[in-house]
Amino acid sequence: MALASEFKQSLKTVDSEEILDLVIFRPVSFILVKLIYNTNITPNHISIVALVFGILSGVLYGFGTHQFFILASASFFICNTLDCMDGQLARLKKNGTKIGRVIDGFIDYITSVSVFLGLGIAMTHITGDPLYSWALTVAAGISKALQNMFFDNYRNMYLEYVYHKASSLDDEIKEYTEEKERLQNINGKAIEKVLISLYLAYSNFQKKSTKHIELKVTPETYKAGNKLLLRMWSWIGSTTHMVVLIIFSIMDRIDLYLIASITIGNIIFLILLLWQKSVIRKLTIQS
Repeated sequence: MALASEFKQSLKTVDSEEILDLVIFRPVSFILVKLIYNTNITPNHISIVALVFGILSGVLYGFGTHQFFILASASFFICNTLDCMDGQLARLKKNGTKIGRVIDGFIDYITSVSVFLGLGIAMTHITGDPLYSWALTVAAGISKALQNMFFDNYRNMYLEYVYHKASSLDDEIKEYTEEKERLQNINGKAIEKVLISLYLAYSNFQKKSTKHIELKVTPETYKAGNKLLLRMWSWIGSTTHMVVLIIFSIMDRIDLYLIASITIGNIIFLILLLWQKSVIRKLTIQS
């Protein structure tokens, strides 16, 4: 029971995790966390290794053969496991940092760029048609980015209103703007300054793209209206995309992943967006 309680403590919250993370990646990463818990390994060390595997995944996809797709899938699986692991270690040891949160966030973005570049190169090898290959890949990449961004936004709203575990986007921007100003007076720390600047640019873009509404509702009311909806959002999260890509990679049909992201993924996205707006509208009336 103590181990189960510790596992739960290592999560953001059970109801805000992606399903596939909750049943596959988080348990595996939790075991690894327990193995290295008493060492000097920090969450940032794990994040850096995760990033290496993420970039490697893209490189391997770029070779454009089934054998390399399998290797890329294995690398991607390891990347996501480590990406889960760094946050779990930080929560259990309570040693997370601002820059660590930024690094963790950028792992997904840099890995996605690397993987989609690899997929574009692979598709060009496979089809012999660069225009079609890159048009399909870019459209799928933009679709995935939008789907993941909106899911992250509504998950953060859920954590903010139900558990008070996340700051609003405005608070995040204010917090990291202050951190950027603090670092400007310190010599060195060039990497931290660049990462925070990029994070602020992304956060401001997210703010313009996803309207955040201040609601005066109880945690119970917000949870009742959004728990199922958030679970549905998780099915177009980054881990779901990764697992679907791995499945199609094993089938040697990466083109089907790209097509599914544009078609099925965006249909689900639009349905969930309309549903979410309806829920928020009702909560706005209640508040």
